[in-house]
Amino acid sequence: MRDRVVFDPTQGQVQNEPRTVSFPSQVRTAHIALNGFDVRYTNGDHHILRQIVDISDPRINGNAVSYDVTLLLRDSSGNIDDRYQGTVDTLIIADTVN
Repeated sequence: MRDRVVFDPTQGQVQNEPRTVSFPSQVRTAHIALNGFDVRYTNGDHHILRQIVDISDPRINGNAVSYDVTLLLRDSSGNIDDRYQGTVDTLIIADTVN
């Protein structure tokens, strides 16, 4: 199952979005892969000092799989002082009960 995580424009912090996806039956095991991402500054062109796209380990509860996605884009001019936004596409692979 694919899931798109949308990060609104922000500055001054690392962004974290919790996610939960549901499958038609009980999940036995799950893995999450990065399927792609698009991250950008919202106020012009900047050099990049650090970029983070991170996905936590999945948490299973019945037919639901929960996880967190972390996003950061910053240059070296300050402490995350430029607005940035983006999307992260994930692929949730689950072994379910028939």
